[in-house]
Amino acid sequence: MSTAIPASRSTIVDESGPDRRIVNGTDASILDYPFMLSLRGSTGGHSCGGSILSELWAMTAAHCVSSTTPYLQTIQVGRTNISRDVDDSVYGIAQVIPHPQYDSRNSHLNDIALLKLQRPIVFSESVQPVRLPAPMFEVEDDLDDLGVTLIGWGLLATGGSAPATLQRVDYYVVPNEECNAIHTSTIYPSHICAAIPGGGKGQCSGDSGGPLLHHGVQVGIVSWSIKPCAVAPYPGVLTKVSHHLEFIQQHTGVTY
Repeated sequence: MSTAIPASRSTIVDESGPDRRIVNGTDASILDYPFMLSLRGSTGGHSCGGSILSELWAMTAAHCVSSTTPYLQTIQVGRTNISRDVDDSVYGIAQVIPHPQYDSRNSHLNDIALLKLQRPIVFSESVQPVRLPAPMFEVEDDLDDLGVTLIGWGLLATGGSAPATLQRVDYYVVPNEECNAIHTSTIYPSHICAAIPGGGKGQCSGDSGGPLLHHGVQVGIVSWSIKPCAVAPYPGVLTKVSHHLEFIQQHTGVTY
């Protein structure tokens, strides 16, 4: 069953930019999502989300990182409320490996990157690796099941404020065929789309790179959406993790 999202184009929108933060979410705790991380810029401010893969590896969106200057970014883990602090929750990045076929001009295809850290992450109750899906796993779309959850520290609205507290929103999966009919940019099999019928909740600037979860398993990485954020009928577009497990395993040794 598909989600009932109309294909009207009466709203003037901008499809050009990747996503960076959650609209109308609710407060969440890192204890429920201990794999969640904040990717920080050179000044320590939040720029994107991401997830922990192992003691030495993390994952985010390719458009969030630079492979030439990884030392300018850090990650912060184990925090419900992020900050610019420099303490043992902050880890330096030694290497960035963007997907070799990432294409920012073609629907941000293969928008995934791996981060090798400068030192091993210390695991705890609030810091754990994420669970990955089986190869080529597909989430079934079901109007009776808000089957996916998005988390992040993204903007609360286009041009709005950024929360310090982790946010979450429950989504419906939108079939790729329907998502492709709504968006002007091409939706590929390696994308996954998600939305709330009627809009009003969803990903926004700052949520990029963060995880989309299905029963605790990461099935997506926030990539892009139109602006203003969370406007109907346009679903958010994410990178489908199950299509990139070989890339992840090749570089990190992490398997599902």
